[in-house]
Amino acid sequence: MATSTGTATGLGYDIEGSGPPVVFLHGLTFDRRTWQPVIARLEGALTSIAIDLPAHGQSGGRPAPLEDVTTQIHQLLESLGVTRPVVVGHSMSAALAGLYASMYPARGIVFVDQATEVLPFARMIHQVAPMLRGPSFHQVWQNIEDNLGLDRLSGPTRTLVLENHEVRQDVVLGYWSQILDTEPEELQAWIDGTADRIHVPCLAVFGRPATDGERERLARLQDAQIEEWAGEGHFVQLVDPGRFANRLRTFVEHCIPKG
Repeated sequence: MATSTGTATGLGYDIEGSGPPVVFLHGLTFDRRTWQPVIARLEGALTSIAIDLPAHGQSGGRPAPLEDVTTQIHQLLESLGVTRPVVVGHSMSAALAGLYASMYPARGIVFVDQATEVLPFARMIHQVAPMLRGPSFHQVWQNIEDNLGLDRLSGPTRTLVLENHEVRQDVVLGYWSQILDTEPEELQAWIDGTADRIHVPCLAVFGRPATDGERERLARLQDAQIEEWAGEGHFVQLVDPGRFANRLRTFVEHCIPKG
């Protein structure tokens, strides 16, 4: 495994394996090492590139608009000679996966416990916005974190995730600035417009039943597959990383044209 930091982008990353390239993007307040259990179970069958988002892990910089972060990711991949990856995004990074496919050539995208419907979440964030911006931030964040299902992870995996978990108010507010500063209906309309530019296969893996709204919006994509692993929680990819790795390998094969 090669570990480095992109000279131009300042993004920390790990790269290992061979075969079709797959990019792994972590959720807000975590870092790229949360993907280690999945990548280990791929056993080098894919070229796995796990990247730290700006202001996370070994990446420098500050929170930036998601389109700018997507551009940084693309610049890093170009410097590595990686073209047309499958982009896997957990939680907030599902948005980055979708943006990548709408802006740059990709083979496919994987949404992990988040898809293209954000309206309910955006409305909730608007309700608690004054607390998020004030001294009650950590109280609100703890309420959010209590619903992530970290208790479903095995001891070693939970330890790995929490060791690489840093909650900073400025980073959270920076990444959520678009949600906080945009009316929920307007934000959803922007996401729907972005999704209209996605023309590659999509796999959505939920650790719960998908909502009707999520199903309806995913059905608008040209080639969308939905997995519902009910009861496995927000970190669905880590409850059974072997299962997730096998499903990912099958999806990558689906994304490669035959013949």
